[in-house]
Amino acid sequence: MNRLIVKLEKIQKTYRTGEVEVRALRGVDLVIERGEFTAFAGPSGSGKTTLLHIIGGLDLPTSGAVEVKGRPLASLSETQRSDLRRDHIGFVFQAYNLVPVLTVAENVEYVMVLQGVSFAERRRRVAEVLKEVGLSGMEDRRPAELSGGQQQRVAVARAIVTKPELILADEPTANLDSATGEALLQTMGELNESRGVTFLFSTHDQMIMDYARRLVLLKDGQISSDVRRDAS
Repeated sequence: MNRLIVKLEKIQKTYRTGEVEVRALRGVDLVIERGEFTAFAGPSGSGKTTLLHIIGGLDLPTSGAVEVKGRPLASLSETQRSDLRRDHIGFVFQAYNLVPVLTVAENVEYVMVLQGVSFAERRRRVAEVLKEVGLSGMEDRRPAELSGGQQQRVAVARAIVTKPELILADEPTANLDSATGEALLQTMGELNESRGVTFLFSTHDQMIMDYARRLVLLKDGQISSDVRRDAS
Protein backbone atom coordinates (compact mmCIF):
# COMPACT_ATOMS: atom_id res chain seq x y z
CA MET A 1 0.00 0.00 0.00
CA ASN A 2 1.22 3.48 -0.86
CA ARG A 3 2.41 5.18 2.32
CA LEU A 4 1.80 8.66 0.92
CA ILE A 5 -1.61 10.13 1.69
CA VAL A 6 -0.95 13.80 0.81
CA LYS A 7 1.48 15.31 -1.70
CA LEU A 8 1.78 19.03 -2.37
CA GLU A 9 4.01 20.53 -5.04
CA LYS A 10 4.73 24.25 -5.43
CA ILE A 11 1.40 25.30 -3.89
CA GLN A 12 0.55 28.96 -4.35
CA LYS A 13 -2.65 30.56 -3.10
CA THR A 14 -3.53 34.19 -3.78
CA TYR A 15 -6.70 35.90 -2.60
CA ARG A 16 -7.95 39.09 -4.23
CA THR A 17 -10.37 41.54 -2.67
CA GLY A 18 -10.88 44.43 -5.04
CA GLU A 19 -7.39 45.70 -5.80
CA VAL A 20 -5.87 44.10 -2.70
CA GLU A 21 -3.90 40.91 -3.28
CA VAL A 22 -2.93 38.59 -0.44
CA ARG A 23 -0.48 35.76 -1.09
CA ALA A 24 -1.52 33.19 1.53
CA LEU A 25 0.80 30.42 0.30
CA ARG A 26 4.02 30.92 -1.61
CA GLY A 27 5.37 27.69 -3.07
CA VAL A 28 4.71 24.99 -0.48
CA ASP A 29 6.11 21.49 -1.04
CA LEU A 30 4.97 18.86 1.46
CA VAL A 31 4.48 15.11 1.74
CA ILE A 32 2.35 13.47 4.45
CA GLU A 33 2.54 9.74 5.11
CA ARG A 34 -0.23 7.54 6.51
CA GLY A 35 -0.43 7.49 10.30
CA GLU A 36 1.25 10.85 10.88
CA PHE A 37 0.21 13.10 13.78
CA THR A 38 1.31 16.45 12.40
CA ALA A 39 0.70 20.06 13.38
CA PHE A 40 0.86 23.11 11.13
CA ALA A 41 1.68 26.14 13.26
CA GLY A 42 2.62 29.76 12.81
CA PRO A 43 1.34 33.29 13.42
CA SER A 44 -2.01 34.52 12.13
CA GLY A 45 -1.78 34.98 8.39
CA SER A 46 1.00 32.43 7.98
CA GLY A 47 -1.16 30.23 5.74
CA LYS A 48 -1.73 27.21 7.99
CA THR A 49 -5.54 27.14 7.77
CA THR A 50 -5.41 27.78 4.03
CA LEU A 51 -3.04 24.84 3.71
CA LEU A 52 -5.42 22.60 5.65
CA HIS A 53 -8.38 23.67 3.49
CA ILE A 54 -6.46 22.97 0.29
CA ILE A 55 -5.50 19.49 1.50
CA GLY A 56 -9.17 18.85 2.31
CA GLY A 57 -10.36 20.05 -1.08
CA LEU A 58 -12.36 22.85 0.54
CA ASP A 59 -10.30 25.33 -1.45
CA LEU A 60 -8.17 25.05 -4.58
CA PRO A 61 -4.67 26.48 -5.01
CA THR A 62 -3.99 29.28 -7.45
CA SER A 63 -1.20 27.11 -8.84
CA GLY A 64 0.64 23.92 -7.96
CA ALA A 65 -0.44 20.29 -7.61
CA VAL A 66 -2.36 18.60 -4.77
CA GLU A 67 -2.75 14.84 -4.48
CA VAL A 68 -4.80 13.08 -1.79
CA LYS A 69 -4.68 9.29 -1.75
CA GLY A 70 -2.93 9.47 -5.12
CA ARG A 71 -5.74 11.45 -6.73
CA PRO A 72 -4.91 14.87 -8.22
CA LEU A 73 -7.60 17.19 -6.83
CA ALA A 74 -7.41 19.52 -9.82
CA SER A 75 -8.62 16.71 -12.10
CA LEU A 76 -11.71 16.03 -9.96
CA SER A 77 -15.10 17.67 -10.37
CA GLU A 78 -16.67 19.40 -7.37
CA THR A 79 -18.91 16.35 -6.91
CA GLN A 80 -15.90 14.04 -6.97
CA ARG A 81 -14.06 16.23 -4.44
CA SER A 82 -17.16 16.20 -2.27
CA ASP A 83 -17.29 12.40 -2.47
CA LEU A 84 -13.60 12.20 -1.55
CA ARG A 85 -14.22 14.35 1.53
CA ARG A 86 -17.31 12.37 2.49
CA ASP A 87 -15.69 8.96 2.19
CA HIS A 88 -12.03 9.49 3.10
CA ILE A 89 -11.55 12.71 5.12
CA GLY A 90 -12.89 13.71 8.52
CA PHE A 91 -13.06 17.35 9.65
CA VAL A 92 -12.91 18.82 13.15
CA PHE A 93 -13.55 22.57 13.29
CA GLN A 94 -12.90 25.14 15.98
CA ALA A 95 -16.63 25.98 16.17
CA TYR A 96 -17.70 22.28 16.43
CA ASN A 97 -20.25 22.68 13.56
CA LEU A 98 -22.83 20.39 15.17
CA VAL A 99 -26.48 20.53 14.06
CA PRO A 100 -28.32 21.93 17.11
CA VAL A 101 -31.66 20.20 16.45
CA LEU A 102 -30.06 16.75 16.13
CA THR A 103 -29.10 14.48 19.01
CA VAL A 104 -25.52 13.40 19.64
CA ALA A 105 -26.18 10.08 17.87
CA GLU A 106 -27.82 11.83 14.91
CA ASN A 107 -24.93 14.29 14.57
CA VAL A 108 -22.39 11.47 14.62
CA GLU A 109 -24.24 9.29 12.10
CA TYR A 110 -25.11 12.12 9.69
CA VAL A 111 -22.36 11.44 7.14
CA MET A 112 -23.12 7.71 7.25
CA VAL A 113 -26.71 8.52 6.26
CA LEU A 114 -25.30 10.29 3.19
CA GLN A 115 -23.15 7.24 2.50
CA GLY A 116 -26.18 4.94 2.58
CA VAL A 117 -25.00 2.90 5.58
CA SER A 118 -27.79 0.78 7.09
CA PHE A 119 -29.54 1.91 10.28
CA ALA A 120 -28.27 -1.07 12.29
CA GLU A 121 -24.67 -0.54 11.17
CA ARG A 122 -24.90 3.21 11.86
CA ARG A 123 -26.08 2.64 15.41
CA ARG A 124 -23.42 -0.02 16.01
CA ARG A 125 -20.67 2.34 14.85
CA VAL A 126 -22.11 5.29 16.80
CA ALA A 127 -22.11 3.28 20.04
CA GLU A 128 -18.55 2.09 19.37
CA VAL A 129 -17.13 5.51 18.61
CA LEU A 130 -18.93 7.32 21.45
CA LYS A 131 -17.38 4.80 23.83
CA GLU A 132 -13.96 5.57 22.33
CA VAL A 133 -14.35 9.32 22.94
CA GLY A 134 -15.87 8.90 26.41
CA LEU A 135 -19.47 9.87 25.62
CA SER A 136 -21.36 6.60 26.12
CA GLY A 137 -24.86 7.25 27.46
CA MET A 138 -25.13 10.70 25.87
CA GLU A 139 -26.60 9.53 22.56
CA ASP A 140 -29.94 11.32 23.05
CA ARG A 141 -28.63 14.67 24.27
CA ARG A 142 -28.55 17.72 22.04
CA PRO A 143 -25.50 19.97 21.61
CA ALA A 144 -26.92 22.70 23.89
CA GLU A 145 -26.96 20.17 26.74
CA LEU A 146 -23.23 19.49 26.41
CA SER A 147 -20.11 21.32 27.55
CA GLY A 148 -17.70 22.71 24.98
CA GLY A 149 -15.35 19.79 25.50
CA GLN A 150 -18.17 17.30 25.06
CA GLN A 151 -19.33 19.04 21.87
CA GLN A 152 -15.83 18.85 20.45
CA ARG A 153 -15.68 15.14 21.34
CA VAL A 154 -18.92 14.68 19.37
CA ALA A 155 -17.22 16.45 16.46
CA VAL A 156 -14.27 14.06 16.74
CA ALA A 157 -16.64 11.08 16.88
CA ARG A 158 -18.43 12.35 13.77
CA ALA A 159 -15.06 12.73 12.01
CA ILE A 160 -13.84 9.19 12.76
CA VAL A 161 -17.07 7.17 12.55
CA THR A 162 -16.85 6.85 8.76
CA LYS A 163 -13.37 5.33 9.16
CA PRO A 164 -11.52 7.99 7.14
CA GLU A 165 -7.82 7.71 6.43
CA LEU A 166 -7.26 11.41 7.13
CA ILE A 167 -8.61 13.82 9.74
CA LEU A 168 -8.09 17.58 9.41
CA ALA A 169 -8.47 19.51 12.67
CA ASP A 170 -8.56 23.32 12.48
CA GLU A 171 -7.78 24.85 15.91
CA PRO A 172 -9.70 22.05 17.69
CA THR A 173 -8.73 23.18 21.20
CA ALA A 174 -9.18 26.93 20.69
CA ASN A 175 -12.49 27.16 22.58
CA LEU A 176 -11.53 24.75 25.36
CA ASP A 177 -9.79 25.20 28.70
CA SER A 178 -6.35 23.61 28.98
CA ALA A 179 -7.43 20.48 30.89
CA THR A 180 -10.28 19.76 28.48
CA GLY A 181 -8.04 20.45 25.51
CA GLU A 182 -5.40 18.07 26.82
CA ALA A 183 -7.98 15.31 27.37
CA LEU A 184 -9.29 15.79 23.81
CA LEU A 185 -5.76 15.69 22.42
CA GLN A 186 -5.01 12.47 24.28
CA THR A 187 -8.18 10.95 22.81
CA MET A 188 -7.06 11.94 19.31
CA GLY A 189 -3.62 10.48 19.98
CA GLU A 190 -5.17 7.18 21.08
CA LEU A 191 -7.31 7.09 17.93
CA ASN A 192 -4.23 7.77 15.84
CA GLU A 193 -2.49 4.83 17.49
CA SER A 194 -5.42 2.38 17.54
CA ARG A 195 -6.93 3.15 14.12
CA GLY A 196 -3.86 4.37 12.22
CA VAL A 197 -5.75 7.52 11.20
CA THR A 198 -3.59 10.38 9.92
CA PHE A 199 -4.18 13.62 11.88
CA LEU A 200 -3.25 17.06 10.55
CA PHE A 201 -3.77 20.07 12.81
CA SER A 202 -3.79 23.80 12.19
CA THR A 203 -3.05 25.40 15.55
CA HIS A 204 -1.79 28.20 17.77
CA ASP A 205 -1.91 25.89 20.78
CA GLN A 206 1.52 25.13 22.21
CA MET A 207 0.13 21.93 23.75
CA ILE A 208 -0.72 20.53 20.30
CA MET A 209 2.68 21.63 18.99
CA ASP A 210 4.38 19.78 21.85
CA TYR A 211 2.20 16.68 21.40
CA ALA A 212 2.59 16.39 17.63
CA ARG A 213 5.17 13.97 16.28
CA ARG A 214 5.87 16.31 13.37
CA LEU A 215 5.76 20.10 13.59
CA VAL A 216 5.60 22.16 10.41
CA LEU A 217 6.06 25.88 11.04
CA LEU A 218 4.80 28.36 8.47
CA LYS A 219 5.72 32.01 8.08
CA ASP A 220 4.46 34.36 5.36
CA GLY A 221 3.01 31.46 3.37
CA GLN A 222 6.16 29.36 3.33
CA ILE A 223 7.46 26.46 5.41
CA SER A 224 10.15 27.84 7.72
CA SER A 225 10.76 24.64 9.68
CA ASP A 226 9.76 20.97 9.44
CA VAL A 227 10.78 18.82 12.42
CA ARG A 228 9.96 15.15 12.99
CA ARG A 229 10.12 13.63 16.45
CA ASP A 230 10.23 10.03 17.52
CA ALA A 231 6.95 8.72 18.97
CA SER A 232 7.18 8.58 22.73
